[in-house]
Order: sequence, then C-alpha cells, then structure tokens
Amino acid sequence: MLSDEEFRRLLDHLDRPWDGFRKVRKGVKKRLQQHMQSLGCRDVEHYLHRIQNDESAKDECEALLLVTISRFFRDHVLWDHLRCRVLPELNDRFPGGLNAWSAGCANGEEPYTLAMLWKDLSARVPAPAPLRILATDANPVCLQRADNGQYPASSLKEVPEHYKTRWFATVRGGRQFQVDPSLKDLITWQHHHLMDPPPPGPFQIILMRNNLLTYYQGTNVFLVLIRILSTLSIPGVLILGSHEHLPFSNLPLQRDATCPWIYHALPRP
Repeated sequence: MLSDEEFRRLLDHLDRPWDGFRKVRKGVKKRLQQHMQSLGCRDVEHYLHRIQNDESAKDECEALLLVTISRFFRDHVLWDHLRCRVLPELNDRFPGGLNAWSAGCANGEEPYTLAMLWKDLSARVPAPAPLRILATDANPVCLQRADNGQYPASSLKEVPEHYKTRWFATVRGGRQFQVDPSLKDLITWQHHHLMDPPPPGPFQIILMRNNLLTYYQGTNVFLVLIRILSTLSIPGVLILGSHEHLPFSNLPLQRDATCPWIYHALPRP
C-alpha cells in the first residue's frame, strides 16, 4: 500500500490538495496501488515518471482520484432551506421554467433529492414552473448506477420518513431501495469532467458540492470556477459543500445570510 508520504508526493505532482483527500485516502490509495501494479511500476518514482510521460496512464490515474461518496438529503439543513425558501422564490421568479445543474453528481443521490423537493413544491403551489435537472459526472459507471436508481439503505439514512415512503420502493428482498421512476422525468444524465468547458446554461441552480473546491487546487480552480459561474443566471444560486469555501473574495456572489453554503449571483460589472 502507498504510504501517506508517497500519496502526498503524488497529489503534489498532480496539484491536488492533501486536505481534500485526507479522510478518503484509504480507498484512493488502494486503487492507485492496483494501478501501479498493473503498469508494472515498482515504486512511486516509477509511477510518477510513467504518468508524466504517458497521457493515457495519467488519465487513468486522474480517474482513480474521483471520489463518489454521497447520500440523499446530505446536509439536511441545506435541503430544508432550499425547500422552504430558495426553491419557492425561484419558482416565482422563473414561471417559464428553471434549469439546474448537479455538477459531479456521483451516483445520483443529489439530483434525485432535488427532484423530490421540486415534486413536493409542485404539489403545493397553484402554477408550478417546470424544472429540468442536468446531472453530470466524469465517471460513466456512476452515471449508469444513477440511471438505474437502486441504492442501499446506507444512502437513505438522512431521508425524512415521509419522503422515503413516497419516493422509494424496497427491492431485492428489502436490501435495496428503488427510486420512483417519475423522478427521472426531471433528470438528464450526461458525462462531463469539471475541468472541461461547462455545459451551456443558463442555470438558475448550480450544485457544485464536495468536488472542485475539495479535490482540486491552484490556478485551474479559479479558471474553472469562472467558467462555471458564467453559466449561472441572475438571479440564481450556487450551492457548495458544507465544508467548502470560495477561494476568492472578488466573485460576483453574495453568501446567503441564513445558509452559508448558498451563494446568490450578483449582477456582473
């Protein structure tokens, strides 16, 4: 197994932050060790030389750094705030329809959670706006799992009971939970890497949680973030992970006064 020191050397080489990977490093190091062995690299020096001179090996290495941990209703305070205030306000402002982008959607829990909240809102208001959710990820296996819509009980541990009853059915003898197929009507799955140009907007909601600002660092983060923000409409909201912060203070965003993970788009100069 790679030592922490060797893993940090690899992260430094790829301009990735140790803090972002520290808590998930066990699984990532195991995948990288297997990749090293498959390439015939006997130590980290040979591995670094290989990925520096072999673009396909580097791409494979980068893919192994993707972290896909997620849950439905992860950080319930955020989802409560979206349900009670942000989504109703956006529904009123955009009666013709809204577009949301779940960037780095992993196995799909996040876009399905948003779809549940929107279905709930649509049942409460007289003229709900249509919502279209674009859910993207760099891992095609994750996208297939998301489209299949089956999850273990551990993915549902934060789901309110009435949502679990309404939107999930037990399958495989109760060992798995299947999302209601009607939720898929709101979602389009698409392969996309965050480092690539963003999909065309505008988006009224961008969920960019626990990916770009956790697992990347350096100048590229600024450039990618600016490109992503260019697709955010005004008004519109950018939503980050609970432990993430914007790396720059001069961005056209205003932090929400009651939910610090939500940023509201400001008019651009």
